[in-house]
Amino acid sequence: MTARFRLVQYMPDPFAGTKVTVGALVESNGRVELVRAPLLPGPHCVGGRSAWVTMQLALDALSTCSALDVRSGEVSALAGLTEPRPVPENVENPVAWVESFVLPQRGAGDQDNKETANRQRREALGFRFFSQWHVDQFVRRKFSAEAISARLVAGGRGLPQVKHPISHYVAGTSELLLMEPIIGTRAKLTDDLKGLSESFLAYRSLFEMASMARQATFIVYVLTGGYAGAVAEAHEVLKGAAHQIINVDDPAQRMPFLQRITAVGRTGGNQGSLPLH
Repeated sequence: MTARFRLVQYMPDPFAGTKVTVGALVESNGRVELVRAPLLPGPHCVGGRSAWVTMQLALDALSTCSALDVRSGEVSALAGLTEPRPVPENVENPVAWVESFVLPQRGAGDQDNKETANRQRREALGFRFFSQWHVDQFVRRKFSAEAISARLVAGGRGLPQVKHPISHYVAGTSELLLMEPIIGTRAKLTDDLKGLSESFLAYRSLFEMASMARQATFIVYVLTGGYAGAVAEAHEVLKGAAHQIINVDDPAQRMPFLQRITAVGRTGGNQGSLPLH
């Protein structure tokens, strides 16, 4: 059975029509669970302590729901529910996925700063690979979903939340290559892969909702650093999330990858040199 969720939107002032996403009801494995947003508004954001307490009581009431098809406003007149939406297939933990990729998040802390530094290092090493093989003129940095999300929000739809831009992309006339590097020798390789899987699934769900004109291909390219097991682990964790997983230390996989970047990039107007063999 496909997991589904509905966003919980608190309305501190029903007459003004303002809605604040404060949680979600998630249906998976035959049960319904309330997930509170990691970042909940404080009293000053919802009109005072009385309204804030009412918000907490509404969430407490929704935590008793045993079915996803409860009518919006039935449990609390101030807590509306969006239409049900499916969680992407291959998500192992729907509750954790909704909490991390759909609901409002807290600001960066020390751990987030470390993860940001690791992500920036991955991005830099990945782009160095493109420069080394002379295809960097086709590759752009940081594909952001902001424009897509803004268009869908204008249509009043609940959206999967993507935490970070995709590191690198190539935009052609009809194709879009979305690419993330993986460093095989990193101590937290498994964590990197799981985070990337959830991120790709969120982006893919967003793309399906937006009906993009370009055909998107989600690619992970692995810089093994001599650890061949990284490729097998990437295939295991990223199945269903990435369209392609490429070992760029293997010439038989590297050259078609570079050639595709060149071919797609040139249709987008870039005219660079062919990659070296």
